[in-house]
Amino acid sequence: MLSVIQFLHPVFLYGLLLLVIPVLLHLFSLKRYKKVYFSNFNFLEALQKQKKNSSRLKNLVLLFLRLLALSCIVIAFATPYLNPEGKALPATTTPRIFIYADNSFSMTNTGSQGSLFEEAKKHLFDIVDTYPAGSRFSLFTNDKVLPVTLDKEKMLQAIGNLKISPATKPLSQVYKEVKESGENQPGTLFLISDFQKKNCDFQHITTDSTLESVFLMMKPENRSNLYIKEVNFGQAFHKQNQSETVYITLVNTSDRDFHHIPLTLTINGKKRSIIQTDLEAHSEKKVEISYLNTAEDFYKGTVEISDFPVLFDNTFYFAYPVSENTEILYLWQQEENPYFGKLFSDSSHFSFTSIPVNQAVRQNLPRYSLIILDGLTDSSTGLESMWEDYLMNGGNLLVLPASSSPEVQNKFLQKIQAPRYDKRDTNTVIAHIETQAALFRDAFEQPDIKTILPQIRQYYRLILPAHTEILLSDKHSAPLLVSRHYGKGNLYLSAFNFLPTDSDLVFHPLFVPLLVNMAFQVNTGLHTSYFLNTTAPVLLNTRTIQTNHPLQIRNENHTFEFIPEVRKNFSGDLQLTNATTIQEAGLFEVYQEDRLVDVLAWNYDRTESQMEFCKEQELSQYFPRSKVPDIGLVPDIKTTCFDHNSELVKEIVLQDNNKYLTGWFILIAVSALLLEQLVWRKKLN
Repeated sequence: MLSVIQFLHPVFLYGLLLLVIPVLLHLFSLKRYKKVYFSNFNFLEALQKQKKNSSRLKNLVLLFLRLLALSCIVIAFATPYLNPEGKALPATTTPRIFIYADNSFSMTNTGSQGSLFEEAKKHLFDIVDTYPAGSRFSLFTNDKVLPVTLDKEKMLQAIGNLKISPATKPLSQVYKEVKESGENQPGTLFLISDFQKKNCDFQHITTDSTLESVFLMMKPENRSNLYIKEVNFGQAFHKQNQSETVYITLVNTSDRDFHHIPLTLTINGKKRSIIQTDLEAHSEKKVEISYLNTAEDFYKGTVEISDFPVLFDNTFYFAYPVSENTEILYLWQQEENPYFGKLFSDSSHFSFTSIPVNQAVRQNLPRYSLIILDGLTDSSTGLESMWEDYLMNGGNLLVLPASSSPEVQNKFLQKIQAPRYDKRDTNTVIAHIETQAALFRDAFEQPDIKTILPQIRQYYRLILPAHTEILLSDKHSAPLLVSRHYGKGNLYLSAFNFLPTDSDLVFHPLFVPLLVNMAFQVNTGLHTSYFLNTTAPVLLNTRTIQTNHPLQIRNENHTFEFIPEVRKNFSGDLQLTNATTIQEAGLFEVYQEDRLVDVLAWNYDRTESQMEFCKEQELSQYFPRSKVPDIGLVPDIKTTCFDHNSELVKEIVLQDNNKYLTGWFILIAVSALLLEQLVWRKKLN
């Protein structure tokens, strides 16, 4: 195998031009002899010529030794090394080189030479190019793992194909992947990153004597960032002609105040609002924007700001469905109460359905915001499971007692560990309304103590388990209407029936806010947005999706499409199990038989938005033997900073491979100087 001598610092080779100086000095030192003839000393002429020739030879030897010493010194400063070319070395004799390239969003930040990511790629090219042919490489990134052995050419190609990814990875995970792929063979791990603090879990990293690590720290010049942290809504339910209030959380990580920040809200492709706001240095602020849901539709929203150079967190996506009507289902068995229909049918906001309870199996229960279960006296295990699933999925269930016996209701209520009916009682009056409860919040301005409340002619005493909220009670604090969370839904249990024979509630003003607010206490568990690379379950809209038909998920431009894997979790929710297929933030439409059934919004994780980085001192804290930098030692962990000096990296690589020739040239220079002294002394003698 051929080896070619190359130089790490070739600029020092210009020093060889200085060799002309001793040559000139040697020439000017030659003395011209004047010929003088003596008649009686002709016999000395031959001896003088011999001595002159001997002195000239010694001077040439001295000149050569001095030039050799100076040349070797200059070459030593240029750092010569051997770069093998030609036939590759056997795999068993070639060390493994592992490279971790941080391609997270924070690497889009700028350094002194532009993008940190592009600068890092240039340095990676230098690292790989310094190694000889036949070296074996493995590349690790945040989104991909290429532990397979790559040759020099393929490794350079893989580096050139690197792209920014929303994925992040702690350093302990990198070490785990490297060790799993290293097959316990000696090797060197290069880690090039800006080393965001959240990923620097040094305490979970164990050093390995077979693996030498080199930390290459990219230092961003910009450590400030303005970004949208999250978007939330003032209410959990969304309906047509409802005023929406969206709360946008902005964060400023810089040392300066921002004034007149333009904030743009876009709904379904149309700009709804453009406002300006101020934000102080190192602060967080909530900005409030209101708009109107004008139509029944899926609402796809975008909030945007402008901030450079970190761009990924300048946009936040959200989505939610808006129904024209809130659907109410009234199930009765003994006697139909006409007042429910009068209440909900008179309003355009509601769609009211009244059927006997035995027809409930034909209904798609998740579509209803409120189900009223009136006077149930006969049931089955199948129906009980339907009520339970409905509650688990976020529905609201109002249970009214049967006049004859509450045994059937109690069977179901006991199964779900809810409040139950006890003994029957007569004649009481509603004396207290829990106005601070979520059901009555904003329903009353200031209760009038003189207001006459509904009379109750017959009712049941209630057995209350823990964590039961009392909504209505009489003057003796006996509960008349209670609520309890079950799954994502709310169970409302009334101690009395709403028939006029049992109470006056249907004739009282309390009847309207009571039932309307129950219908609006919708908690389906659906999120208006999700973050990529999080473990939060992605739930689909069970109110619009039929479980027995396949789905397709597409982005807004329909340039990306995949078939989701959907399963029902223990709560009965439709959960997307292959959400990791989506790698880009944006709005995604869910189709079922070419019918839009849901819209999902994904955003990039905001943990990369915090411009907090590890320092070299922290590396030394966790790795005491590390030097910053120290090429002369071989510690467990090597650290260095590029400082835009790839030669420093090459020095590490060459030392690891023992390819330096500097020592040999210094040895030659010292030997030449010693010989020069010997020749010089002999000349003097």
